[in-house]
Amino acid sequence: MSVKRPQPRIGQYDRPYWQFAANDELRVQACSRCGCLRYPPGPACPQCLAEETEWRLLSGRGRVVTWTTFHRAYFPDIPVPYTVVSVETVEGPLLIGNLVDGEGVEPAVGLPVRAVFEDVLLGSEQGRLCQWTPIQKSTPDT
Repeated sequence: MSVKRPQPRIGQYDRPYWQFAANDELRVQACSRCGCLRYPPGPACPQCLAEETEWRLLSGRGRVVTWTTFHRAYFPDIPVPYTVVSVETVEGPLLIGNLVDGEGVEPAVGLPVRAVFEDVLLGSEQGRLCQWTPIQKSTPDT
């Protein structure tokens, strides 16, 4: 099921991010000179000011560093409540998204999560949006 989301303003620096997301790939900009990973993308490396970049594939794993649950509907097509998390990826960059498929799991700082991609309507166009789901630890058979 696709939920209609507000249309992001896709610009020259983040267009590749959305193109990779359409293929379920979580990539961020990386400096070709010093290797600094950055999100959101921009015109130059914040460390060495180089303009040459590449798009590095991330593992899609991280930990929640902060979260909030919305109980008020700010967008009519997004049902409440929903939880938004800020995730520090294993590789370092912070990314924000919704916590999904977490029934029975309380959001918490340090919660291990992995990226999942969801079909959404971005304005009038179909797209894929990176969301986060808890990594369930398996329990040993007793």
